[in-house]
Amino acid sequence: MSRVGFLGCGKIGMSMLEDLVSEGIHAVSFVQDPFWHAESFPDIPSVSESCEEYLQSTDLVVECATADVLKKNIDGILKHADLLTFSVTAFADDSFCLHVRELVKEYGRRVYLPHGAILGVDGIADGRGVIREVTIETVKNPKSLGRTDTARAVLFDGRTREACGLFPRNVNVHATVALAGIGFDRTRSRIISDPAVSTNSHHIKVAGDGIRFEIQISSEAGGGVTGKYTPYSAIASLHRILDDKSGIHFV
Repeated sequence: MSRVGFLGCGKIGMSMLEDLVSEGIHAVSFVQDPFWHAESFPDIPSVSESCEEYLQSTDLVVECATADVLKKNIDGILKHADLLTFSVTAFADDSFCLHVRELVKEYGRRVYLPHGAILGVDGIADGRGVIREVTIETVKNPKSLGRTDTARAVLFDGRTREACGLFPRNVNVHATVALAGIGFDRTRSRIISDPAVSTNSHHIKVAGDGIRFEIQISSEAGGGVTGKYTPYSAIASLHRILDDKSGIHFV
């Protein structure tokens, strides 16, 4: 049995928490989220700020808050536990990325980056040595972007590093592609607001020495920045970390 803590417990976090509770194999050690409705799970400790007592009894922290919250809590987390983080845009900050690498080495921890909404991120990672160009275009309804646009509009077209700074909650897919592939400065991001769509869609184009492929993903928005597919993907990533399953499986 593993003990899992949650930093942030919105749509993605709640889907994983409910899965763990219903399965009953692993324990939830705490939830750190000032907006979490603790009365829903009265037996799970709830805190609004980092608590070393709970971290000391935790094996894995699942972060699904924001990049800023992750940065604020990273030292305490990696001192005591491994980390599964969904705020991948935080790694566009080179100083933060270096600090995480130092903490991982110091404490012997593991940091897991889920593929989230991206199908085929393993192919991007495997081919990074020959990949020369990566572009990713995201189209979302203005509500998912926190906007009120009444017509289709290109909000950004440029380096992924810049996109992560401008849209930290909406381009974690872009950050994951950049980390897996050719980096934040060589990966190109394009973000479009379109009131005519009800989905979150991502179109990834990859080209290199002797290879070329495209990945198209579309998921119902589900009323927020997260598409309906992502929670299912998040639960699967969590179980790949926690469970040593027998049989034939993909890694």
